Amino acid sequence: MSALQPVSLIQGFSRRLFLSTSFAMILAATLSLIVTVSEFNSGLRPFLEDKAEAVAIAVQQDIEYAMEIGIPFGEIRGLDDHINDLIVAHPEIKAMRMVAVSGNAERSLGASRIDAQDIPTDGTFAATLIEGIGEVTATLLGRTGGLGVVSVDVSRNGEVLARVEATIDESYLNGKMTSVFFDTLVILIAVSLVALEVVVVMSASQLTEPFRLAESAINRRAAGMLSQYQVARGSRRIAQFIQTLNQKNARLRDALTAALQDLGDGARRASAAAFGEKRGLYLTDKRSGASIMDARIPLFVFSFAEELQKSFLPLFVAEFHTESDLFARDIMMGLPISAFMFVIAVFTPFAGRLVDQFGNKPLFMAGLLPAIAGYLICFFATNANDILIGRSMTAIGYAVITISCQSYIAAVVVAENRARGMAIFVGVLMTATMCGTAVGAILADWLGYKPVFLVATVFSLLAGLLGWSMLSTDLPAPEVKKVPAGTSRSPLAVLMRNTQFVLIVLFCAIPAKVILTGFLYLFVPIYLASLDATQSEIGRIMMLYSLIIIPISPLASGFADRLGKNLWMVIGATVLSGIVLLGLYQSASVAAVLMAVAALGIVHAFLKAPLIVAAMDAAEQSPDITRTGALSLLRTSERIGSVIGPVVVAALLVKLDFGEVAAIIGLTVTFLGLVMAGLSLKQNRGASHA
Repeated sequence: MSALQPVSLIQGFSRRLFLSTSFAMILAATLSLIVTVSEFNSGLRPFLEDKAEAVAIAVQQDIEYAMEIGIPFGEIRGLDDHINDLIVAHPEIKAMRMVAVSGNAERSLGASRIDAQDIPTDGTFAATLIEGIGEVTATLLGRTGGLGVVSVDVSRNGEVLARVEATIDESYLNGKMTSVFFDTLVILIAVSLVALEVVVVMSASQLTEPFRLAESAINRRAAGMLSQYQVARGSRRIAQFIQTLNQKNARLRDALTAALQDLGDGARRASAAAFGEKRGLYLTDKRSGASIMDARIPLFVFSFAEELQKSFLPLFVAEFHTESDLFARDIMMGLPISAFMFVIAVFTPFAGRLVDQFGNKPLFMAGLLPAIAGYLICFFATNANDILIGRSMTAIGYAVITISCQSYIAAVVVAENRARGMAIFVGVLMTATMCGTAVGAILADWLGYKPVFLVATVFSLLAGLLGWSMLSTDLPAPEVKKVPAGTSRSPLAVLMRNTQFVLIVLFCAIPAKVILTGFLYLFVPIYLASLDATQSEIGRIMMLYSLIIIPISPLASGFADRLGKNLWMVIGATVLSGIVLLGLYQSASVAAVLMAVAALGIVHAFLKAPLIVAAMDAAEQSPDITRTGALSLLRTSERIGSVIGPVVVAALLVKLDFGEVAAIIGLTVTFLGLVMAGLSLKQNRGASHA
């Protein structure tokens, strides 16, 4: 059996296990979704009937009271307006009318919800599915006749004078069921992604890595290498197997040591000593203490906590804005986002140096302190200024934690797999963004804005426990480059001398962040709120951006590694991201925003990891910059766009409408991408002539 056969067997088993587990999880999720919607349907219908009857009884009592105080039934005025007010106040009721009975004739008056039939449901597939579930539930419950009409008689001295009829709005029920459907679906997706993160880490630590070490020990022993092999940490049985091999090797070593003592000096002793050295009897394999998986779960949990507020932060600021705040309401709505990014931009270079000096694990733990303090300040906030301070505090912790994790991953991957390593980092952030944004929106709908920050505090503490137990301090030594005499060590000076790095930052990295923070984090929530979208709907649409990036980003980074054209992928994605925003010009609808966010997710999936690799490749041309220094410079430069984005969008929205703002940003980003393409072609021609 070849050395590769055990690995292929393990990989085949892992694939089958993953597929079978995924199928079982999808089946269970589908059944859970159907049961949830069915239970909601059956539970809400009686409540709606009781509510309609209560409103009809209220109208009946008002009419009977008017007759008791001496107003004849035929002279009661204002019933139409009264009924219309009740319909507006109770969205469960589609129409209400009073049918006056006079002999055998009936005279009706009342009002109905004019736009009840015109309200679209949230998604064709969801509406169709919910309608089918509702029909099945109604059949099972014996309610095939629909909700119908609730009526109450108005009588005087035993004589029925009129009948109050209330028609329940079927679309209201379907709308509520649709909301439950999507909320449940979002929670299932979030739980599935969290489970996938855990399964990936656990399978790597408990299955893949132990089997790899066992295979290595067997192959090395078969080849005659009798050293002390590295013991697997995950599986107890595999660890015992490797320890047994080590014990046998140790007995051989002890026997050789005793023989060397008996032989004394001479040729036979030299020959025996050479045998021991050749077979590695006195060697102990160095323990590889760090892997990408160590940072994956702690980073995910912390990022999830941070992303909980993303879907509602501008609306949260608007709700707590007061006259004593620093700026007007429109500017303050975007200012906490810009302040968050500005603090990260300022603090990231210091964080990179601190990581090189103190290590990744201590800095990860230290970053939790300001992050948690910021969440608590937002929870106790009484005005927008407090929110601004809280978000700025959290930004310090975010800068330290992300740069420590990114540097951790960069330190344990080899150069040829750098794009895939960065794709893991980006994928973890995108998964956390998707889960946090959607779950945070649902929590804000259920609990309100402030309790979400307490939830973020709890998850940050959990991230600290995970980081303390999982992050390793046994990392490769930081790279130290020889600096020519007279060369400045200032990161800013290094950046200004590296033309390619500067171009990537100015024409690609900064525009990408302007779109991310200005468009997705500020423009989209405010625009959707103006289109009467609910908080849960806003969160679901924003979630789509990350949901698309998660599966596509690894494929895009692998394609970039094979193609070897990271820079041109970045340029193309920059141009396309600007074109996407042009689609919102004169398209004021939730569907248009949904399509723009989805398209932006596809484009940015081909931008994120290749952008990091292209910038690092450019930065490594400078002899006086380390890997961590290059990452810090890139992150600092990106934050410039993150700071500019919300401020620019907020300022433009003061004077222009949403479509015009989207068009201006789109045209600007497209132009910058085309300029970068032209400059890159010029540089390539110059390099080929040289």
